[in-house]
Amino acid sequence: MASPSRYTINALPRSLYATPLTYAPADFARQDESSDSEWYAHPRFVQHIDDPAIATLKSYYSTIIKPNHSVLDICSSWVSHLPADLRLQSMIGYGMNRAELSKNPHLTKFFVKDLNVEPKLEEVKDESCDTVICNVSVDYLTKPVDVFNEMKRVLKGGGTAHMAFSNRCFPTKVVGKWMDMTDEERRKWVGGYFWASGGWQEVEEVILKEQKGGFLGGYQDPLYVVRARKTATK
Repeated sequence: MASPSRYTINALPRSLYATPLTYAPADFARQDESSDSEWYAHPRFVQHIDDPAIATLKSYYSTIIKPNHSVLDICSSWVSHLPADLRLQSMIGYGMNRAELSKNPHLTKFFVKDLNVEPKLEEVKDESCDTVICNVSVDYLTKPVDVFNEMKRVLKGGGTAHMAFSNRCFPTKVVGKWMDMTDEERRKWVGGYFWASGGWQEVEEVILKEQKGGFLGGYQDPLYVVRARKTATK
């Protein structure tokens, strides 16, 4: 997959993972198992990564997403971190809050759905999307393999999926092991979702931006993408 040379890209081959690649229920248990629908009932018109990280993600997507693409944005919100002037053929969003989704200028259609309850994207046709994105939310999915199977279903052969995340989160709502992992371990963990769901190739981590600064000042969020290409069928 094409990306500017300033990014660090590393393969996450299947050989890095156990065989078979399975998960235990505890892997996706959360500190707060209360209803996500209630948690997200009130809109949050805030940014979940800082301005430098947002600018970096927009720049990355500008190299990946083209105006003729049909895009699916899962776990969407009031922003999708795409360049402001990018107008797409279509962009479908799935999210938890109708008010947030209705404010997103890039979405041409959206659906309010809790993918942790119903990990289905049945409103989207088979092989109808060029690109799937998920911004700073993959760590909240409690049924990720099911969701990744759905992403694969809706993507065209050769289409790509991009899971972007930082080290910020709501700690009580992320899945079990996330808070105990390093950023490197998190990237490998998300790569495992692709391999566990099958039908993907070129699984990679992209280090868009390393963490800068610290408690003494100058802190900037890190930013990563774990991505893969749907295996094309002959």
